[in-house]
Amino acid sequence: MVKVLLSAAIVVLVATSACSSGSPDTPTATPAASTQTYLVTDCGSPGEPITADSASGVSITSDVSVLDDDVPVVYVAEGAAPVGELITAELRGGSGDVAALDDLITVEYCGVGLSTGALFDASWARGTPATFPLSQGQLIQGWVDGIPGMQVGERRVLLIPSDLAYGDSPPPGIEPGETLLFVVELLGVGAG
Repeated sequence: MVKVLLSAAIVVLVATSACSSGSPDTPTATPAASTQTYLVTDCGSPGEPITADSASGVSITSDVSVLDDDVPVVYVAEGAAPVGELITAELRGGSGDVAALDDLITVEYCGVGLSTGALFDASWARGTPATFPLSQGQLIQGWVDGIPGMQVGERRVLLIPSDLAYGDSPPPGIEPGETLLFVVELLGVGAG
């Protein structure tokens, strides 16, 4: 009982002296500095991501933001948690034709691994849009589920869990079990 009372008295004494502002020698509390680091990937520049202390752009999740410039810039918090389901977010609206399954689509896009922040593929970096069928078996399931309904001119983020991407057998440049982040701009829709 005495031990508990003595401990409480010490806590009160420490708290009282820390809050006192009577003398210039009294320490004052300062806010803790943010220690969050972001991996920053420019979708137009192949290579390793750079680091930054803050993120810019539209927040997709607490770990991911995308700056919607002419060529997007992706911010991923170091240690970002993988996602368990497909997340889609519109960055900018479109006004053209709507993409549907089995259409032939033309897109600009970039793909970033969530755990590394590394760009693994980007039409923006190649300088050439990509055209392919929006069909089962032709694309990863995250694209098949996440692209339909987009309008020409729309830019959308797809945050794709591993089981809707490459799982544990990815191509080179992607980690096994990796959550993938794509920024996709729909440029055209044609008959497949």
